[in-house]
Amino acid sequence: MTNGFTRQEAIDLTGIDSGRLSYLDRTKLVVPLKFGNPKHPKVVYSWQQVLEIKTIERLRENLTLQEIRKVLVFLKEHDYEPSFFAHKLVLVNSQLYLVEDLRHFGLTVLEASGVNKGQVVIHEVGAIGDIITELFREAEKHHVLDFEKRAGLALAS
Repeated sequence: MTNGFTRQEAIDLTGIDSGRLSYLDRTKLVVPLKFGNPKHPKVVYSWQQVLEIKTIERLRENLTLQEIRKVLVFLKEHDYEPSFFAHKLVLVNSQLYLVEDLRHFGLTVLEASGVNKGQVVIHEVGAIGDIITELFREAEKHHVLDFEKRAGLALAS
């Protein structure tokens, strides 16, 4: 197998349990490629899906499922561009913002909240670049073969 990751590898890399992985599939949040016996198919997760699963697990501590869906849509719309993982994502009144420089964050909040609109709800999604680092660490720990090649990444030297 050169592309994608098995179900067990997805579990090892993300730290998610099997039941939660099934839930993500049932709710159509992360649907793996399935082949073979329809009752007990073999499944393969793409690199993007592994990123999504790890992102979901990281975010579910602080965000609602609806907010997590917004983050996933944002990442998909930007084709998981590596540069986005260096920045912070912030939800301001249910609107998702990419914050490249926290010095300009106050202006983002003011623009999002408008004048005299009442309380502003802010959730910091955080720097999701850490997720990629964690996935590399887990790949080494669990001896995932050809991880960089299968993920389509080059390990930073």
